[in-house]
Amino acid sequence: MSLRLEAYKILKGVVLEKKYSNHLLNNMHKENNFSGLDQKNITRIVLGTLQNAKYLDYVTTKMISKKATPKKIQILIWMSLYQMKFMERVPNYAIISEAVEVAKKEFSKFAGLINAVLKNAIANEKERFNITVKGNERLLIKTSFETSLFEQIKNDFSSEVAIKVAEDSLNIPPISLRTNTLKISREQLLEQFTEDFDLVSSNISKSGVISARPIITSEMFKRGFVNVQDQASILVGEVLDPKPNEVVLDMCSAPGGKLTHLSALMNNTGFIDAYELAGYKIKYIEENIARLDCKNIKLFNVDATKINAVEKYDKILLDAPCSGFGVLKRKPEIKLVGLNRTKINSLINIQKNLLNKAYNALKIDGILVYSTCTISKAENQNQIDNFRLDHPDMVLLEEHQFFGYENNTDGFYIAKLAKLDN
Repeated sequence: MSLRLEAYKILKGVVLEKKYSNHLLNNMHKENNFSGLDQKNITRIVLGTLQNAKYLDYVTTKMISKKATPKKIQILIWMSLYQMKFMERVPNYAIISEAVEVAKKEFSKFAGLINAVLKNAIANEKERFNITVKGNERLLIKTSFETSLFEQIKNDFSSEVAIKVAEDSLNIPPISLRTNTLKISREQLLEQFTEDFDLVSSNISKSGVISARPIITSEMFKRGFVNVQDQASILVGEVLDPKPNEVVLDMCSAPGGKLTHLSALMNNTGFIDAYELAGYKIKYIEENIARLDCKNIKLFNVDATKINAVEKYDKILLDAPCSGFGVLKRKPEIKLVGLNRTKINSLINIQKNLLNKAYNALKIDGILVYSTCTISKAENQNQIDNFRLDHPDMVLLEEHQFFGYENNTDGFYIAKLAKLDN
């Protein structure tokens, strides 16, 4: 299978079948049917097309009738236009030839249309790719950012932040790793594997490393020396800072990155109760636990709102379900959806219920860390403010909002609270 056919099938799975791009790309890497360079190009085409979908749709609309053209055809046009505009090393004739070959395999009667549209785009390149609208609308098309999400971030923070988040959403995130200190130190990891993967130490987290190459099929990954985890995400465990022999609760554990980090920070001592509602995610958590050699975790396929423990835990991590607007670079399909007020209100209620359960389960003088991978005051700052109004004995020790553009990380919110003895 050609790399562009693979890229097209992944894009079709995301746009038409509502699958997650990161899951499909991870599967592609694990199957290992492509060279490292081809895998890198497939990833770039998929993420780049999704990141720029609104702009590519704007260009496409100049050349076809969207009503008369099936969405699957439009996706192939988007993908090809992305390569023309943003992958300058690939000749246009090769892009057209490959797109026609994909069309012949997927929908042969439209191959001629694909050929004509892409040749039209080249012949009229300046006019086709030009954005003629002005002001905020121009920015939103250029960055392929959803209008209501932009307005929410602007209202929550500022126009400057909203613009930076929109512009940052076009960046390709790095391959971000956490050293598994249960098996190897960061210094040893860098010494053994830097030559093969061009590893660089993170200046954000104590165990973080950035790789220049995919690592899913590598011995470094298979032997559990590293876990794939964003640098801002690694900070969540560092802020909670669980100590050896403590009793810890992780309320929403999938896919297990933060959970296994807690185990490493505790050096496999003490006890971690880990809850996860989604049954299909349990096997992924178990795979991570086994690969990373974590011995102090007890995993429950149970809704954390059903926890009945009272003042049991020294430390609690609530990495809450959220709208995910901080991971636009890793899951750019979120940009195609934008705000869903009903869903967000439902998430806010779930977060509130989970926080109340965490309060009841936390010991006096215990520490709670609440985190999300979103940029939304309703789910973050306001949620914690309301929680503290309901529970005056909870003191806010730290609060961090990462927007993602600061160091090309995910956007993250982290709040650290202590429960005082009244």
